[in-house]
Amino acid sequence: MEINPAPSPFDVNSDILNAFHLMWDSFPAPAALLRKDRTVLACNPAAVAIGYRDGARCFQTFGDKGVHKHCRANEALREGVAQRSVVYSPARQTVGDSYWVPLPGSKDLFVHTVINITQYAKPELFQE
Repeated sequence: MEINPAPSPFDVNSDILNAFHLMWDSFPAPAALLRKDRTVLACNPAAVAIGYRDGARCFQTFGDKGVHKHCRANEALREGVAQRSVVYSPARQTVGDSYWVPLPGSKDLFVHTVINITQYAKPELFQE
């Protein structure tokens, strides 16, 4: 089955976009393909539902600066290894299990997803 997303205005290989949509469109949590400068290149329906848009900057989509101070995208890209962080968002009163996954062979592209684990979180996670 081939996925045919709209052409990207961001000069990203269509195979990468197809692979992203094939792997992430049915994932129940928000997921986005981003460039190193945090430009959203593609997002799954769950990400669209919470406000992500192609072409936007992820940090501009959500103004909760407390959450973004935990961003590990640079580390993931520098080391070429997925990074994880469990973060409490005071603005949303949620705990998110966040991942930054670099694309193999790329120094500039990564997938970011945040899974809401609030209902499973220990009380000590509910602090800044």
